[in-house]
Amino acid sequence: MKKKNKIQFILACALLFGVACNSDKKEESTEATKTDTAATTEAAQPAPQETTPDAIKGAPNLYKLLTDSAGIRIVEATYNPGDSSALHSHADYAVYTISGGKATFYGKDGSKTENEMKSGTTYVRGAEVHSVKNTGKTPVKVILVEVTRPAQTTAIDAATDATKVSPALYKVKADSLGIRVINVNYKPGQSSPMHSHPEAALYVLDDGKAEFTSKDGKKDTIEFKKGMAMIRPAESHSVKNIGKTVLKAILVEVNRGK
Repeated sequence: MKKKNKIQFILACALLFGVACNSDKKEESTEATKTDTAATTEAAQPAPQETTPDAIKGAPNLYKLLTDSAGIRIVEATYNPGDSSALHSHADYAVYTISGGKATFYGKDGSKTENEMKSGTTYVRGAEVHSVKNTGKTPVKVILVEVTRPAQTTAIDAATDATKVSPALYKVKADSLGIRVINVNYKPGQSSPMHSHPEAALYVLDDGKAEFTSKDGKKDTIEFKKGMAMIRPAESHSVKNIGKTVLKAILVEVNRGK
């Protein structure tokens, strides 16, 4: 009987030892799984993205925000001789040169482009990153109209397009990426018949006074001052210069969806 009890005791101890070993193995396995999961999670984290500030944030001493609305903003940039900016970004944009000079553009890839900028020139460029330095002897001043809307262009009704209805008063200077730059020039007494514009940025080059007549016959008089900048909604109207000076402006029409 004693021998039987002794055998049962030995079997019980062996069973308890086996359970303890299995428990330790499970804990080790669980800890290993946690470690593997943590390592996988850490490896799955995306690398931080480098962002390039826009011109206003990257060079606030050189770029001045004039107005910003509806995915369109008008920016004035002034570089005196020797001025340079840090690397910055632009959305798709139109440029009008108010005061020309010589500037060197440095791309993000280290490329270098020298540019003779003549007063009155304009162009449209796609989104880009660069830095700029005035390498000439005269101040350079430009107006930028940046567009952050989707790139799909919208159709323009040729029957009411200002450049078709009044080509002597509205002249296209650049047209690309759904962004169109137009020179507006009304001599005293000149007027245009009813026409349409999509949403647009307007920058006034010379003082003037004009009367706008909408499709419903409502009249509105606006006093324009040199340097005035505004974002205009899509509209149809006729215009007459009722002042004594030539009304000059740059109109940047945005023919793309919001």
